[in-house]
Amino acid sequence: MKCLTRTLFLLFAVITTSSVVFAQKDLTVAQIQGIKNVSEHIGTSVRTTGIVTARIRSGFFLQTPDGKTDSDPLSSEGIYVFTKDEPPAEAAIGNEITVTGKVEEFRPRNENYGLTITEISHFIGRDTIRVVSQNNPLPKPFTLTNLDFKANSVDQLERYEGMRVTVPALAAVAPTGGRVDAKTESVVSDGVFYAVIKGTPRPFREPGLSAMQLLGTEERERNKWKSELPRLPIFDHNPEVIRIETLAQIGSSVLNVASRAEVKEVVGVVHYGFSRYAILTDAGSPPTVANTIKPIAMPATTDRQFSIAAANIETFVDDDDDSGIREEVATPEAFQRRIGKVSMAVREYLQLPDVFAVIEAENLNVLKKLASKINADAVAAGKPDPRYEAYLFDGNDPRGIDCGFLVKTSRVKVVSAKQFGKEETFRSPGTGKEISLNDRPPIMIELTVEDPKTGQPFAFTIVNNHLKSFRGIDDPEDGQNVRMKKKLQAEFLAKWVNERQKTNPNERILLVGDFNAFQFNDGLVDQIGTIIGKPAPKDAVLESSPDLVETDLIDLVNLIKVDQQYSYTFDGNAQVLDHFIANVPMRKHLAGFGYLRINADFPQVLRAAADRPERFSDHDVAVGYFTLDAPAN
Repeated sequence: MKCLTRTLFLLFAVITTSSVVFAQKDLTVAQIQGIKNVSEHIGTSVRTTGIVTARIRSGFFLQTPDGKTDSDPLSSEGIYVFTKDEPPAEAAIGNEITVTGKVEEFRPRNENYGLTITEISHFIGRDTIRVVSQNNPLPKPFTLTNLDFKANSVDQLERYEGMRVTVPALAAVAPTGGRVDAKTESVVSDGVFYAVIKGTPRPFREPGLSAMQLLGTEERERNKWKSELPRLPIFDHNPEVIRIETLAQIGSSVLNVASRAEVKEVVGVVHYGFSRYAILTDAGSPPTVANTIKPIAMPATTDRQFSIAAANIETFVDDDDDSGIREEVATPEAFQRRIGKVSMAVREYLQLPDVFAVIEAENLNVLKKLASKINADAVAAGKPDPRYEAYLFDGNDPRGIDCGFLVKTSRVKVVSAKQFGKEETFRSPGTGKEISLNDRPPIMIELTVEDPKTGQPFAFTIVNNHLKSFRGIDDPEDGQNVRMKKKLQAEFLAKWVNERQKTNPNERILLVGDFNAFQFNDGLVDQIGTIIGKPAPKDAVLESSPDLVETDLIDLVNLIKVDQQYSYTFDGNAQVLDHFIANVPMRKHLAGFGYLRINADFPQVLRAAADRPERFSDHDVAVGYFTLDAPAN
């Protein structure tokens, strides 16, 4: 890890101190690329020759023909030529051309960190393209293997930047994404998924500050962290992950894959974006896919058990236009399709849980509609009426998304339900103004299940939570405010549960929901550690918190197999955002915990499939099973 950190400091220093040269030169592609992450010829007008290997909507890729490459394996033989618009006809695939332009290192303005792309900026009217020959065979693609990832460094594929490569077999680790039209529930696939070389373990988000965040931090701030936070953990960013873009090349066809699918015969050019090396697959030879997964239903409860589920159902809005709320109003047909998908998942895959904690519901009305739909569908399928009833309180979120509950009243009795923390505020470190602490305030519900053996009620309390997201957490302007809000939300919840336990040490308490936090310290804020009573030490996290919980809680995700510890995928990493946190009295009745794999591993296009339950959200569903029987000790 220390070697990785030193590498990042060197990379940052190279990027920020490279000299600018303006003399025009005739250079080979390898000379322009060099053996470093940043070209030594930034700002130089160059002329170079190669074969066009791929075309995208804003440029093309050029590579040295086989037999004319240099002998240095560290210098790439391919390069991206930026044309802004679709490349001209002279840059046809297979043409050997001579092109002129200026050497630049490019990073998108909306990316706070990441490596840069060495490119030739070519502008029509200023620069030229001359066709040397046509219909040439493309350079033979280099075969990537596990040896190419041995360095475990964020820049380990730099030597292939812009070159053709092939991978015999990849394992998808995050599904194909896409853009959802919330009004119609239609989806346009983006053709992008994430993968690793087959045989590589699935990558998970690990403790610590991301190495890419460290790379994007100013040197003065890094030096400050190094002295004040000597135990700050660093996450290596899982550089074994490759971004696969199946629609980037002009004329390509989309490939929609689920996680764990085997993707064979991948051929394309290496590019870089979104802090990942990417392969832009060839238009004429799309990969093939095998071993597609299907969701597996959770087990039904026994006579002595009850089940609790919790899920972020992703901006669940109905077809009513509510004034004063920034919302996408669904068409009646679209809303019926989506509500039908959730009903199918609850009935057939969650086995009609006794309590369903819902996150991101628009209002009580939409939750009541969902309850009615599930009840009616269950009866129509010949099952007993679960008689779900909805509970929801409006919060402070400008999008109008809130936390709520569906309670199966055919078995569970609601003693009380209330929201708390809605009026809490804190002083913004950025502006000094008092702002709302809880956009989606927690909702507490006290419940009982009658024990048929004793005839006595089994009482327990659930708190549904939706804490601040990661959006903007490393933003130069708003990051401090986001981190402070996440820290104070965790402390608020920790204080609440501590007081609750002191008032009644025997109360069975379960905190559920989308905490937007990992089960470990991410180097910026240790929210879960704070909530359970085991906060990270002051010298190991940027925003530290005191220990506010006298009797520690238990995060149930830590009790399941490591390869199942995820509820969401981001940037190719499997990670936990959705937690069940129990106090000791509730933990004693735990019979099982896990996630319904129905969303996070499936491609976004399945959201539009009304006859399938997959991808009704981007989060998997957390499910806990509890027994009515008293613990043995």
